[in-house]
Amino acid sequence: MRPRVAQAVTVAGVLALAAGCGGGASTPEHDPGEVKSQVADESRAVAGMTHVTGKTTEAAPPRGTPTDMSCDEDNEDGPDRQMAQSWSLYGVDNTTLGKGMADLAAGLPPQGWKVVKNGPDSSRNRNQEIQATHLATKTQIDVTWMKGLDGHEPLVHFTVYSDCFRAK
Repeated sequence: MRPRVAQAVTVAGVLALAAGCGGGASTPEHDPGEVKSQVADESRAVAGMTHVTGKTTEAAPPRGTPTDMSCDEDNEDGPDRQMAQSWSLYGVDNTTLGKGMADLAAGLPPQGWKVVKNGPDSSRNRNQEIQATHLATKTQIDVTWMKGLDGHEPLVHFTVYSDCFRAK
């Protein structure tokens, strides 16, 4: 059975709005290439913290790269931009994925991440979700362990995304 993959644009867009993106004149300026590289680096680091080797979707590091998107859902061409990378890890059992989530939660704070949520999401299955912000880079993650209780293959879905910025 092929794993489900949430759309990065939707997830990152919702999280961007929750994070207060789209700040107009107060939006910081950054080089888009540098932001893309930073998100890719953080994606690799987060994936490595799980210590799980399994199958991954094509967007996973190191093959996949972050996508440039608008922070303004009403204006795709708006000046406030964001880089996001979304992928899934699957092909291993729930015991392995659960240990991977525990390793990730434990590994984030020593690497400069502030965990803002580590617990069940609002779905009927109450999947474990970890949300965190890297204190130095303001990169954010949303990681959800979908246990497959609904008959789908168990997987961990990652979204790593930058804070909103304007191109220099």
